[in-house]
Amino acid sequence: MKRLITRWAALALALVLALGLIPAAAADGTFSDITDSQTAQDVEVLRMLGAIDGVTATSFNPNGTLTRAQFCKMAIEVLGQGDRASTYRNYTIFPDVKSSHWASGYVNLAVRGEDKFISGYSDGTFKPSAVLTYGQAVTILMRLLGYTDEDVGAVWPEGYLDSAAQIGLTDGVKLTGGDSVTRAQAAHLFINLLNAKTKDGASFLSKIGTPVENVVMLNADTVTADGAPAVLTTNDPANPVPLAGENCSSALTGRKGTLVTNSAGKVLTFVPSSTGSSSDITISSSSVDRIVASTGSGFTVNADTVTYYKNEKTTWGEVQPFVHSGTLATIYMAASGKTEFIYVASAASSEAVVIARNGSTAGLDLLTERTDYKIFKNGEYVTQSALRENDVATYNSSNNTVYVSDNRLTGYYANVYPNQESPLRIEIACFEGEFEVLPCAVESLSQCKLGQTVTFLLTQDNKIAGASTSNTVRGNSVGYVESISSGTATVKLFNGLTAKGTTTASDAIVGQLVNVSSTGKNLLALSRLTSQGVGKDFDVDKRTIGDAQLAGNVRIFERVGNGSMAEVALSDLPSVVIPAQNMDYIRENYAGKIDIIILNNVTGDRYIYGRIQIYGTEVPGQNEDDVPRYEYSYYLRYAKDGVEQKIGPFKNMTFSHSGQWGGIALSADSSKAAGYVVLDKVSSVPTSAWRSENLVQYGGKTYTVSDNVMCYNATADRWFKTLAEALIYADKVDIYVDSNNVIRGVEVR
Repeated sequence: MKRLITRWAALALALVLALGLIPAAAADGTFSDITDSQTAQDVEVLRMLGAIDGVTATSFNPNGTLTRAQFCKMAIEVLGQGDRASTYRNYTIFPDVKSSHWASGYVNLAVRGEDKFISGYSDGTFKPSAVLTYGQAVTILMRLLGYTDEDVGAVWPEGYLDSAAQIGLTDGVKLTGGDSVTRAQAAHLFINLLNAKTKDGASFLSKIGTPVENVVMLNADTVTADGAPAVLTTNDPANPVPLAGENCSSALTGRKGTLVTNSAGKVLTFVPSSTGSSSDITISSSSVDRIVASTGSGFTVNADTVTYYKNEKTTWGEVQPFVHSGTLATIYMAASGKTEFIYVASAASSEAVVIARNGSTAGLDLLTERTDYKIFKNGEYVTQSALRENDVATYNSSNNTVYVSDNRLTGYYANVYPNQESPLRIEIACFEGEFEVLPCAVESLSQCKLGQTVTFLLTQDNKIAGASTSNTVRGNSVGYVESISSGTATVKLFNGLTAKGTTTASDAIVGQLVNVSSTGKNLLALSRLTSQGVGKDFDVDKRTIGDAQLAGNVRIFERVGNGSMAEVALSDLPSVVIPAQNMDYIRENYAGKIDIIILNNVTGDRYIYGRIQIYGTEVPGQNEDDVPRYEYSYYLRYAKDGVEQKIGPFKNMTFSHSGQWGGIALSADSSKAAGYVVLDKVSSVPTSAWRSENLVQYGGKTYTVSDNVMCYNATADRWFKTLAEALIYADKVDIYVDSNNVIRGVEVR
């Protein structure tokens, strides 16, 4: 359940502000003038503690300065002592902070309370309105950690600044002692304080509550069973924890850190970890071993990388097929630089708008009152000119972005719940699961009848935003045929859906890309993306095929001949111009940009590599020279984790002898060879030629090493489990390379 600010509530808030009352944070807990994620995160941690306010309902003024009195108030609130300030305001310590001063309680508590972290000037004044300096701010925070003048030395503020730097208190804020501190910098200093240890080695957070470390924020905007605002974390993913104060912001979702609760078990705040780093991204494309952001940045992952998806812990290998372009994610990198986990954000599509005409933003004001939003479509940020009739727009407030989907699905309208007049969910024949119907789809869906073939307009997370029976609006769903068994096909679609139904297609289509629709209760229509002459070269570095640019969400696949297909990351392609004869298929999107590519035998990665074993069988009868005739069968020996595997037999190849190295690409059903290649041998390469585990320089050439390089001991007739074992075994090795100078095999004797 999401708590939304209504238009009436917004008007009421505007009236409150006009009357000069205290400003509150924006409805989702974020401020529109904070542009970087680190400051947004810092501010939200402190806002939950009640230690920080905006200057208006929607602005924070991150570059504004702070006064001494304002910083005192922040420190008191961080300590959780804000409710005590009122008892300290009925007397005067400083002549310029009388009991009538707004900050008198905070200043007096800071001077006379148990922590006593600040004092006045030698003339007896406090100067509450004086701009806070960096030296003063750091001194206050060090004293909150238990340090005194005796601990840091007699020279002020240098002694405090040097000691603070040693314990990480000033990380990320580099100023000189007399510099003023901005509101954003002050917030970051307080975050460093929350992550710090006190002088005696205890966690500072233990002073303000009960800290629970190493948890991940799964949902910052949920409710308990009785409707109280709450958060959901990996500490107890089945039970939301109620909040003690301010609502939590989506700026903290996907973060790893420490949950801090009070004595009643309510959440005081959540403090992201100071070790490692988080990157908030919009996914442009992904594969099982790589994620590419819309900015072009790449992240290395693997199938076993921990992933949090729909509030559950799983793996990237399980989630990746359902992640599409435009998905928000947080990548958490450990201090070692390795991806520790991925947080996949929930799509923001509880409300949607169907674009009425090309280039029109009409109706987007129903999603957000802001006009400075960004527009994201097909893997890249675009202008409103990219909007097309029947596109579906949704809005995400956490990054102020309108997400545009041109995802359309044509299918047999099978069922509706609870009824056609008020549809909430529908079923589309052959497509698994029920589809949620958004309010904007009710009118168009009411004009469709059960049993019709309908084209449904979908949000990025496959909710129904509109429907049409017109022949001018057709589906564009593309998928990968996973299997065909007894005439029933299973297809995984690019948009994360699964289709299953009866098909007339042959088994030869398994492993291929197809257009997908349903035309009956259990009838699945599959149209293969067939090979066609592209006629244009692919410049990988320029991201162009002919004059056409690649789309931000381009999907690239590779096969050998008519063999099975596998997805390839753009970054895995060689930085060359791929000739037209290696291009089987391209598809252009609405803007003339290429969003699907099928390559034929470019990377060499579609082959299984190993040593060839040849068997000859004498064929009955002899030729005119009385020489026996033989028919040859070819097997490929290779290894998985050091354990030998064998595939075959195959016919009609030209390997010359057993023990020769080569590669065989399998057909879609793995029953026969779709192609084969002979590897070139480079003999007696010294192990000193290895510049790294991935690079070899020898004989004036540079070779790269395949991630799946096969390593064989010819003397012992066994396979090594790792390349390192092979290189340790001998001073020289034979290497076997393909036409791209990639080492596919290593053999020692």
